[in-house]
Amino acid sequence: MRLFQHIRKELIITGLEAKSKADALLRLTQAFKEAGLIQDEKKLYDSVIAREKLMSTGIGKGLAVAHAASGEMQDIAVAVAILSKELDFQSLDQKPVKVIFMIVVNDQRTDLNLKALAGISRMVNKTALLERLESATHSGEVLNIVKEVEGQIPHH
Repeated sequence: MRLFQHIRKELIITGLEAKSKADALLRLTQAFKEAGLIQDEKKLYDSVIAREKLMSTGIGKGLAVAHAASGEMQDIAVAVAILSKELDFQSLDQKPVKVIFMIVVNDQRTDLNLKALAGISRMVNKTALLERLESATHSGEVLNIVKEVEGQIPHH
């Protein structure tokens, strides 16, 4: 799976000003509704928050990868937020988050969620993805960075 193929420009938010983790996640779920991918943003938000309560999706190095399943999604879509300032995400490494990916998959295709998580993990561990994304100022730049970085990693 090539992640960049599932990131839609209308789901990329640069310079996101969020007061809290919940505020950032709400803004990302709203983006899915604004893009016409879902109708019930509250249901998606509640699903994302329920997942956060199990364990923070702040995986470390300034990155969070929120994820949820929705019967409204046809397949998979990925949103990206570059925060204007770091936020406490109760991350595993206790460091604040500056970049958030949000993966939403059809509730019958949770295998896609695992593939997307693996792809993000490979990019973060093998490249300077986060450092480059943190300075991105528009959606096209974010998409180009992900595409370029993903191209440097062997495809599985």
